[in-house]
Amino acid sequence: MTAELLPQTYTNGLSGNGGLYPEDEGLAATLPSAYLRFLPAIYWQDSFMGRFLRIFEDVLSPIQTNVSRRADQFDPAVASQPLLRFMATWVGANDLGELPEQELRGLVRRTVRLNQLRGTKAGLRMALETITGKRPYITEYSAGLVLGEDAVLGLNTSLQSGRPLQIHVLFNCDEDEVDTSLAHAIIRRYKPAGAEYSISFLT
Repeated sequence: MTAELLPQTYTNGLSGNGGLYPEDEGLAATLPSAYLRFLPAIYWQDSFMGRFLRIFEDVLSPIQTNVSRRADQFDPAVASQPLLRFMATWVGANDLGELPEQELRGLVRRTVRLNQLRGTKAGLRMALETITGKRPYITEYSAGLVLGEDAVLGLNTSLQSGRPLQIHVLFNCDEDEVDTSLAHAIIRRYKPAGAEYSISFLT
């Protein structure tokens, strides 16, 4: 009669509580290796073989975990902070100085798209909203009174004449809610080449 190997009975000494041994370390030390399941059934109840394979399993399990999670390390949403900072240098997202972690994750995730839109209103809006977390209203010179998504009557419209290659960025918040030096750096980087700009705040 062949004994049946029950997968749930075997472990590499690691538990689901952060990779620690169970509280009863004596019991953990006697559990055979889960690698036994890769051997013929005749070895499944061999206590020496179970202990012997535990040596390799305990050494290889952390490596296997790192390999299995490698894809996550290149995802800006969940990558470790050191690798996130490193990835920022790959895509040129480190030119704006030391950004808070969440803003940097958003910038790294969107940088490729932002570089494609660089020099456009859509790219400038996306960059400002990603990094500052505030909704910018961006208007540019046009003759007469023009209303639209970024030009709201009573908010940032004017009958005064403007100048070509002049853009204006209005933040719908107080000035102290936005890092103005960072906002200037973002606009200089993503605005159309040669365009002048100005910034204002709602209150």
